[in-house]
Amino acid sequence: MLSPSDADLARRDPTLPGLATLLDPEAFDAALRPVLPDASATAVITYARYKPTQSCVVGYQLRGTGAAVDLYAKAHPVGGASRRVREGSTVPTPPGRGRIILEDGAIVVSVFPTDGKLKPLRRLADPETRRRLVRKLVRDRPDLWSGTVRNLRYMPERRYVGQLLTGDSPAAVLKLYTERGYSMAQRNVNAFRSDGPLRVARCIGQLASFRILLLEWLAGRLLSEAISDPELELPAMLMVGAALAHLHAQEPEGLVCLTREHETATLSSLFANLRFVCPHVASRFGQLFRRLASDLQQSPPVNRPIHGDFCAKQVLLGDNTVAILDFDRSVRSDPAADLGLFIAHLERDALYGTLRASGVERLREALLEGYRAATRRPVPVRVPLYVAVGLVRLAPDPFRYRESDWPERTEAILGRAEALLEGAAADTGGIPPGKFGLLHGD
Repeated sequence: MLSPSDADLARRDPTLPGLATLLDPEAFDAALRPVLPDASATAVITYARYKPTQSCVVGYQLRGTGAAVDLYAKAHPVGGASRRVREGSTVPTPPGRGRIILEDGAIVVSVFPTDGKLKPLRRLADPETRRRLVRKLVRDRPDLWSGTVRNLRYMPERRYVGQLLTGDSPAAVLKLYTERGYSMAQRNVNAFRSDGPLRVARCIGQLASFRILLLEWLAGRLLSEAISDPELELPAMLMVGAALAHLHAQEPEGLVCLTREHETATLSSLFANLRFVCPHVASRFGQLFRRLASDLQQSPPVNRPIHGDFCAKQVLLGDNTVAILDFDRSVRSDPAADLGLFIAHLERDALYGTLRASGVERLREALLEGYRAATRRPVPVRVPLYVAVGLVRLAPDPFRYRESDWPERTEAILGRAEALLEGAAADTGGIPPGKFGLLHGD
């Protein structure tokens, strides 16, 4: 059943007539069942990407007694786009791999491995074509040619990440991109190197014609799995901070420079989207967004290499080493952004009840101390600012991952950003906008 918040959203966006069906697993399952009549399967939403009045992509999984089937559905605007989709598509035959048209073209369903923007996925699904692709990727590694692929992460029309296995053993990570995504990922994949406690996966193959990268497999324990463990040793977090410091100290070539203007433009775009999805956000948190944008604009430019999406799921703990993964979003910018985003994830986890507030402080201080010790300099002064910015970046996640109480969680995340921002200002004697956190010097 469509929640009241989702029903209100669909009502306010009549340009996407399939939106109400797309956001309601029961309605979507009913619309899909005549085409894929597996009575034992249940449609479960895994992901949503929404651009008001333009499109909505929703990842689904059909779960039943057999293997789960991944698919995604895309809501199209009324008019020309839906007509072109309708005229250029076909209804698939069993086992259902292909495209399915629902509601007269308002919704197009693509069943994995069919993807409108990741077309080589179909080649990876077939053993023979996959073998030929992997052989092109790594001509000197015949041990990998006949490997199988296990799905790790799939973002429809954005990116696919799979684990290449030889037998039952992981051997490499295979990443497939859109044209736009590949350009940046290919430029960044060899930007950083292993150094001190920092490990970086080597790229062992790339194929521009198919927009595929192949990276070595690194063993270790994901920090995102270990971080809620009360027995996680603080030396591990100290080492994470040190590894990030080693990354920030490098001088890679080719990274895009993210200016303060780019940062504030991203905030503006994010606020515009949230204002449509959660109208009450605009009145309550408009001042928060203006304050953050002002502080960023008035901060001095910093041009250092950063990860760009640094959080616990991008970290692997090894024996006396820390691997940092996935440099797709790496740019030259302010190192405080990486530290702030990592801490913002901790704050969000505390709001969700998966991490105690005392745990946030303990992990935060260990991370910053490890970073401080490795750099032999004070922690970047804008870390508190970027914790608030990081929480704002996380605010769309409750809707994106279809949490049942997504409006309340969105508001709670933004409320935490607001509280931290005001708390930092109070700690500094009421520092006005544009002077955030300038206490310890750069």
